[in-house]
Amino acid sequence: MLKAKLKNFLLFFISIFVTFLFINFILIKISSQNIFPRPLAASLPNTLLTFYPDTYNKKNLENFTAVLGNSVAQGGGDSYLKGENNYSITHHLHDIKNKNYLIFARAGHNSMMSVINLTKVHALSNKSFMLPDLNKPNSIIFYFYEGIDLWWNYSLYKNYSKQNESVESFVLRTINDNSAPNLFEKFENSFPIFPFVGTFFEDFAKLFKEIFKSGSLKESISLIFDRIKKLFGFYILLGDREKNDLTWTNSLKNHKSVNNIRPIQGAGITLNKNQMLIGLNVFFNSLNYAKSWANTKNVYILYIPAPITVYDWKEPIIYAGQALSPRSKDDVKSITNKQNRIKNIFLRNEIQIFSEKNDITFLDPSDLLIEEGKSKLLHGPLDWGHMNHDGYKVVSEFLVNQIN
Repeated sequence: MLKAKLKNFLLFFISIFVTFLFINFILIKISSQNIFPRPLAASLPNTLLTFYPDTYNKKNLENFTAVLGNSVAQGGGDSYLKGENNYSITHHLHDIKNKNYLIFARAGHNSMMSVINLTKVHALSNKSFMLPDLNKPNSIIFYFYEGIDLWWNYSLYKNYSKQNESVESFVLRTINDNSAPNLFEKFENSFPIFPFVGTFFEDFAKLFKEIFKSGSLKESISLIFDRIKKLFGFYILLGDREKNDLTWTNSLKNHKSVNNIRPIQGAGITLNKNQMLIGLNVFFNSLNYAKSWANTKNVYILYIPAPITVYDWKEPIIYAGQALSPRSKDDVKSITNKQNRIKNIFLRNEIQIFSEKNDITFLDPSDLLIEEGKSKLLHGPLDWGHMNHDGYKVVSEFLVNQIN
């Protein structure tokens, strides 16, 4: 009797384990933007997010270009929110050039984190029997977004560097200390179903709280269907993004119908010259690390100007630093078009000098975007922190003949 029970338990355990592995395998295989619902993509483990965009040939990944940066490089903006296929610059490039691009950029990443993510995903992918083996990239496109990169880089150096530690030493130490995947990342990489299910149940727990608070069956049913649409649609329901109840907003000169725009980002406008140079040096040293690690000479810096730089604004311009939503009058700061332009030119010149000294190709579509921005909107109108379809397309067409 005991042996029979043990046998049944063992068979039950094996069947559960096999089912679990099968579901895990299916999740990995369907985690593509053409199959996987976009609102659920944020629940995917970091490694799978790299293979989510349709920007590479799934049958031949021997050579690829690594795309580094933050949400601008990842493709944040109206195109992503609306569920468009070509929601990033990289998508447009892939369509035109038919080459492999893997996006290691993530929302909220500073320059060092982007390099760390590149080394981690490379290591984890090669240790997974379900993911493709990766060579090191044969080329790198490293985005520099003037709106937030400097602030992130400078803040990290200010808060976490050791006394009298050079920027070079700080960057080297930070990347080396964090490049190896930790135990949780290894587990998540092997069994992506766990974090996915965790996020899924967390979301439904919030739904049940809302249902419990609702006053009627009709309202409860409406909440359930709304949540299903959010989870399984191929677009992001915008909700509060469509509302703008802020007191402090901006308007454009050339586009008179466009106003009530939330505080926006400019060319490192929360930092002084010395702080900007520190932020730039964190970027430069991060890029040098990636270049050395990949052992490639095909390295590009892609400069992305912020919304204040691209358009002619009615002054004073209410700007955003690290916070996009000022809470009180004390949080509100302003800048003129000229003040922002001076910082933009300074940054572009510094990166141009660095690129020439280090045999790196500097790609700067700023002037083109400024010219195009006179007649069309290249950002928003829903997400003014990122370019829209037209903006990303302008940049990708600028890049086509300048990269291998």
